[in-house]
Amino acid sequence: MSIDNNFNETTRRAFLKRVVKFLFSFSSIFLVILGLIIFKPSNPRRKEYKFYYVSEDKIPREGVKKIEIETENFHKPLKVFLVRTEGSIIALSPVCTHLGCFVNYDRNSTEFICPCHGGKYDINGNVIAGPPKEPLLRLPVKIENEKVYLGIKI
Repeated sequence: MSIDNNFNETTRRAFLKRVVKFLFSFSSIFLVILGLIIFKPSNPRRKEYKFYYVSEDKIPREGVKKIEIETENFHKPLKVFLVRTEGSIIALSPVCTHLGCFVNYDRNSTEFICPCHGGKYDINGNVIAGPPKEPLLRLPVKIENEKVYLGIKI
């Protein structure tokens, strides 16, 4: 009889250890998830843009035009490429996504070319050659009452 009693006590202890481990594991996971929900920023990728008016003489009739935007947030005017394609206007940052060099537009090949490392982008800013992995940053463009506004991240 003592063997049965000893066996029951051992299995009871093992069972209780498993229950306690399960409860600790479950409560740990619950607390981690709760912490992520509470301490997560509301929208980490939210971008605040201020829109600036672009005068008609700066807007290309076709193709690409490099313009400068005067802002109160920056000491120097910001350079931006405006591209008119198929009736729409897009704005592209002139900063290469590889190492931050400034790209130039080549009218002969209709490509944006990084002079530092040979990165090439098409007219929509997509990578076509070289080391960059990401396309050129596309800035928001708003058209209201036949006026063009360019969004700059603040």
